[in-house]
Amino acid sequence: MSRMTAGRSYVVHKDDFAYISHPSITMLDNGDWLAAFNHSRRRSPFQHPPGDPLFRTLLSRSSDSGKSWSRPWFAPDFDWYGTECPGIAQLSNGTVLLSQFRFAWYPLGLARKLHGSGTSISILLPDKGWTNEIREQDWENSVYTWARGHHGLYVHLSDDRGETFERTVKIDCGAYQNGYTRTGVIELADGRVAYSVAEHPVNRHVYLLSSGNGGVTWDSPVVICESSGAAFSEPDIAEVAPNELYCILRWERRDPFSGGYYLHGCRSVDGGKTWSSPETTTMDGIPGHLLVLSDGRLLCTYARRKAPFGIYASVSEDGGNSWLTDQEIIIRDDLPNRDLGYPTTIEYEPGKLFTIYYGQELDGVTCIQGSYLEN
Repeated sequence: MSRMTAGRSYVVHKDDFAYISHPSITMLDNGDWLAAFNHSRRRSPFQHPPGDPLFRTLLSRSSDSGKSWSRPWFAPDFDWYGTECPGIAQLSNGTVLLSQFRFAWYPLGLARKLHGSGTSISILLPDKGWTNEIREQDWENSVYTWARGHHGLYVHLSDDRGETFERTVKIDCGAYQNGYTRTGVIELADGRVAYSVAEHPVNRHVYLLSSGNGGVTWDSPVVICESSGAAFSEPDIAEVAPNELYCILRWERRDPFSGGYYLHGCRSVDGGKTWSSPETTTMDGIPGHLLVLSDGRLLCTYARRKAPFGIYASVSEDGGNSWLTDQEIIIRDDLPNRDLGYPTTIEYEPGKLFTIYYGQELDGVTCIQGSYLEN
């Protein structure tokens, strides 16, 4: 099979006065492309969603295969602030699912009172990072005038290809502390909607959620893997064969010899009921997105936040058992710094792909960008 090569890159959305990041993309049944991404004010240094209550989700649409994009709009509405990275997907029945985790946010004074009455609250301390182990004297040392708590994991359902979202469903995460991943749901061959997430922000467990009615209600979570400390996060799954699921996992610990962050993978051969133990792949990047191509190969796209900074991809010809990283695809290796990443990919025609991601331009503005790939 021929090797993929990268083509032209475009800016999907840029705002000189905003920080735009962490995109997801899906192709709709009418041929349009729908992208979801984060929006907040520009700060220095750059601020990602877990620390900023002003992050909201924007959607933008392309009707010409990514060459031009509509003026973005807030989704599901402007009141949904303080959200994490969005995932976007369309089901075979036409429903568009926007999935996202949301923190609860409080002014510091209110947070202090809530914490005193037993509510789980975290503040950012200079010597500890975000912590819920708060001593009385810590309140005066909070980096921000805001604190965060837990709100929940949600899917928003649209019946008009993402123009509006009429229904919002809060997913019951069972025994696990919240749930988050940066990609959208997938639809399995048996009709179930599957969504792999990790506890957030603790990352102790990665687990699978599934729905038999298009995301309206959700079954009890099934654990994929667990770790004693923060290790696995931002999972993504693909159905690589009937009843066989492969999960790619972000690994939070740097390899002491190479300085890399190697993606890990695990597998279920019973439709997600049980999972193998995670194993290290040969892909150095964070985090991964999986796509089963029309020719049956499995594509994983990921970012590398060390020089040369960029967006990369690898192909597996055996459902993720091995990866052709000796033929790694360089989508971009010319981005200026590590403020980049979170690629997701669609195949809009057989052998023709589009990868969306975020990164800075030379003027220092972080924006959503996209690149074409083809065989």
